[in-house]
Amino acid sequence: MRVAVLDIGTNAVRYLLAERTGDEWKDIDVGGAVTGLGRGLAERGELAPVAMEATLGAASAFVRRLKGLGATKFLVMATEAVRSASNSALFLQRLEQIVSTRPFVLSPDDEARLAFIGATSGLKLRFHSDALFAVADVGGGSTEIAIGKLQKPEHWVSLPLGSRRLTEQFLTDDPPTSQQLDACNTFAMEQLQSVAPLLQSATVLVLTGGTAAQLGTLRLNLRQFDPVRIHGLPIRPDTVQEWLERLAVMPAQERRQVPGMEWGRETVILAGLILLLAIMRVAGKETALLSARSVMHGALLTMVDASSQ
Repeated sequence: MRVAVLDIGTNAVRYLLAERTGDEWKDIDVGGAVTGLGRGLAERGELAPVAMEATLGAASAFVRRLKGLGATKFLVMATEAVRSASNSALFLQRLEQIVSTRPFVLSPDDEARLAFIGATSGLKLRFHSDALFAVADVGGGSTEIAIGKLQKPEHWVSLPLGSRRLTEQFLTDDPPTSQQLDACNTFAMEQLQSVAPLLQSATVLVLTGGTAAQLGTLRLNLRQFDPVRIHGLPIRPDTVQEWLERLAVMPAQERRQVPGMEWGRETVILAGLILLLAIMRVAGKETALLSARSVMHGALLTMVDASSQ
């Protein structure tokens, strides 16, 4: 059985196609596109028509691709932008017509829980059975933080911090000024203080989401996202800082030309890196692991059978 999972995020649409053999799932295809569904949401309170059309167009293209690759079941999820927008009902109605199944709108708690399960799955490094993991899933509109043992989240929280949200709030010049970058960092650090005990209690910090995937691609000098090479990749704060400083002096058009930069990611990557760096500093961790898995894998591992009932 081949199952397709679509994640309709604030900044991007992602898809995963996996095949089940016995009790195991194997990734067949992963991909996505930055569509900016949540662009301007904080100011207007609703999804912009242009952003909706871009997102629905991407979802339609991905559904056709996934059906061509043999997907027999679809699981479709939406997160922060759809949770928050006043016109989300219209968007969900049109999305359901495209995917031919009712989308799930994940609650913040569900998103944090599924991100933890997905991000800690498939890690090949050896950990003590009692090791505590903190997973930070940095999205476009929110950041979910959860703690627990491998694939067993125990506590979680969702914060209104995301790469697109912070970009629109603070980084309004292109390239942003040093004052804007500092203000963004100060705000992120302040907002993360409420989860500092949670982050600091963990043995291992795992970073996931679009910014984390992009950072791994840049760190390994890849031309495109490679989940096999990125999943479990160790990263240090100074590496994040180096990439932030390098990209921050470029206008968005120049950042777009950096090898491996996902199209559309260039506009929000700076705020995303600021968030990753702030999380590492608040956690007090000198090394974190990047995860190429997140909510989609968590949903695959926990929701597929339930949705069949």
